[in-house]
Amino acid sequence: MKRAFKIVAIGACLGIALVFLQKFFQIDEDVFMHWYWIAAPAVVIGAVLVNLSYNIFYQSKVRKAAKLLGEGKPQEYINRMEGLLKTAKGQNLRNVLTLNLTAGYVELKQFDTAIRILEELSSKRLIGSTVKVVHRLNLFMSYFGTEQYEKAKELYDKNRKLFEQCRNSKIYGANVAILDILVTIMNKQYEQAKEMLDMACKQYDDSRFQRTFYEISDILESKCQEP
Repeated sequence: MKRAFKIVAIGACLGIALVFLQKFFQIDEDVFMHWYWIAAPAVVIGAVLVNLSYNIFYQSKVRKAAKLLGEGKPQEYINRMEGLLKTAKGQNLRNVLTLNLTAGYVELKQFDTAIRILEELSSKRLIGSTVKVVHRLNLFMSYFGTEQYEKAKELYDKNRKLFEQCRNSKIYGANVAILDILVTIMNKQYEQAKEMLDMACKQYDDSRFQRTFYEISDILESKCQEP
């Protein structure tokens, strides 16, 4: 939103500057208006295109960095994201990059660091449902990883509608399935959790998710052995 205001401000400033030039050089008003209606939209469109290209550039960098997580290289991923944060401008872009950074800490099981960053982001305006989903997913996993089960369940309950929208998503469906399984484990419904885990293992064959399913299987086995 702030960037949009900046673009509008650029157009307004351009208009004021052109009016000043018209008066100063006593340019014929018809000639002036002809060129004004050519120049002003061109500058605004140019600013929009520059902004769009800037964000696309960073999105491309994030996608390339994300491959490192799939390859089991979370520390390299964190280093790459921190490098992007050093050069990124704009609060919304920086929020998104910071959010993506926490995925590396979750993968490394440095949950306390992830929680600190994610809770700070909770007080900021996160734009877009996808950004909000990723934020909640990472925060839930971090709460679960630090055995803050009540916080994890509260977060899950508050965001049921948001997670429901992603349940059949190719990108986030597996993540939501993991949350469902973990909530079922926290509710001590172990047999149901086993069935859900078996279904998820068959449905999502990505190596990163398979590693997570294996870890959940260990957690579930441990829970089943508790008196």
